[in-house]
Amino acid sequence: MRTSPEEQALLADASQTKLERQQLNPADTAFAIQRGLAKARTRRMAGHMQLKWITAVLVTALAAGWLLMGPLGGSTPQQAMYSPPAQNWGVLEPFRDLVETDIDGNTIASAINNGYVQLVDRSVKSGIYRLTVNAVMADENKMIVLYTAQTDASQEIYSVNRSRATDMLTNHKFDDSNAGGVQVPKGNHIIYGRTAINLKRTDAFPEKLMLDFQIVSLDPGKLADPKTGTKRPEMRYSELMKISFDLDPKFSVPKTEITKINQLFTIDGHEVMLSQVEMSPLIIRAKLVYEPNKKIDFQTKQSISESLHPYEIVSITQNGKQTKLLMYRGSGTEDGMIVYYSSNMLDDPQSLVLKIPTETGKVYDDLQEAEKHKLELKIK
Repeated sequence: MRTSPEEQALLADASQTKLERQQLNPADTAFAIQRGLAKARTRRMAGHMQLKWITAVLVTALAAGWLLMGPLGGSTPQQAMYSPPAQNWGVLEPFRDLVETDIDGNTIASAINNGYVQLVDRSVKSGIYRLTVNAVMADENKMIVLYTAQTDASQEIYSVNRSRATDMLTNHKFDDSNAGGVQVPKGNHIIYGRTAINLKRTDAFPEKLMLDFQIVSLDPGKLADPKTGTKRPEMRYSELMKISFDLDPKFSVPKTEITKINQLFTIDGHEVMLSQVEMSPLIIRAKLVYEPNKKIDFQTKQSISESLHPYEIVSITQNGKQTKLLMYRGSGTEDGMIVYYSSNMLDDPQSLVLKIPTETGKVYDDLQEAEKHKLELKIK
């Protein structure tokens, strides 16, 4: 069974989902997952079956991301997960808490600080529910939407169940199968949220968009019930709430910068090449090629995938500020994998360095020790 690409995607999606649902500090998550992966890999080497190992990786990684936040987060200095705004964000100030917890927080802060944002401020109401699209930012690879969901006092808001985008001129429905979302509650009746939609450079840039949402709510008092979410009859759903608006054409101007790197490095005795990196205002995408000068079998690809964990890019701007841009998605390719990161390219970083742990079987007790054992690949 082909597991290498799926494993990479599952690990990326699992780490992102845990961040969003538990609202943890994402700055520590790469280390936490690395620690869990190392433990799971050690158990697999002792003789676990392949399917059991994949499950163990996911469970251990998520558990590590949860449990290690407390002891490590409180005692170890951390780099900023997001860029604090250089100025007041005006009507977008309520999204500050969301940015602080979102794995895409650096991207959103960079866009807002540089004026690369379109204020939409369009609302739709359905009974007791109200949904407002506050702002949008986009480039030819990705679109990020900031929204507010509300109920009246008769219901407690639980979540925004779905958010999808359609190009109204072509009726093209955007592929949101890998679109991430995060929601930050403000009391029991309001949620500030973010959803991201993947775009393709080969498609025409959208001009007029239709977004549809659905809000999920509960009766008063149910939000604090630990069993909430397991009893569907207790949940109330709004009708599909549709909002349309014209997308600012300024977002079609920035083009993706593609840099050929072709830098070789070794992981667990295997040669890997950082082939190229694509950079745009909202995304950084790195292509990794396994054993570029050899024809390798599936087992070798799988072994490299198990050992290779390129979780972060460190950005340094002209004023010396250092920021971590974290991986939020990984997808397998025929010859390796493509890894997706948040971006602060609008801040004009003077340096971009991809950091990769080199001792995949080792478990570290703290972040500083783990940092000493990372390979650094210069992108810029």
